[in-house]
Amino acid sequence: MPGLSGRRVILRFSADGLVLLAPAVEATIARFVSDAEIGLEAGGIFVGSHRGPHIEITICTTPLPRDLRRPTLFDRRDPGHHAAALDAWRRSGGTDTYVGEWHTHPVDNPQPSALDLRTWRGIMGRVADPVVFLIVGRRSVWCAHGHRGELCEAVPFDAP
Repeated sequence: MPGLSGRRVILRFSADGLVLLAPAVEATIARFVSDAEIGLEAGGIFVGSHRGPHIEITICTTPLPRDLRRPTLFDRRDPGHHAAALDAWRRSGGTDTYVGEWHTHPVDNPQPSALDLRTWRGIMGRVADPVVFLIVGRRSVWCAHGHRGELCEAVPFDAP
């Protein structure tokens, strides 16, 4: 995925808070920034777990048939995303859950749009736990940790 490492991705959003992105999730998302796919925005949800101040992302959904994909819009409309989160929650005994969402922007270095920010505020108003928002562009990513209406931009963490 552009702007990320090709191995387990770790992003820092506070002095003691990390987002851990499984390699399989990175590989799945990377498919949607290829030349063949980047013309239409894509997206999905993240499923994972909260581990103290950290969020571990182990699964992501991808665009489904009822989703709307346009050059400058991805609208997650398919109930399959919710079903995937619910299935993971049931299979894990309640430890895996919805932990955020991702989408692409057809630009080199993405930034959240006004619509992105409004959508995320709505999500933070409905979800009590912290969530991760990721936008993937052709050359880099933009990521934030959201909780209680506040966004904190996450940056790549270089482990010692």
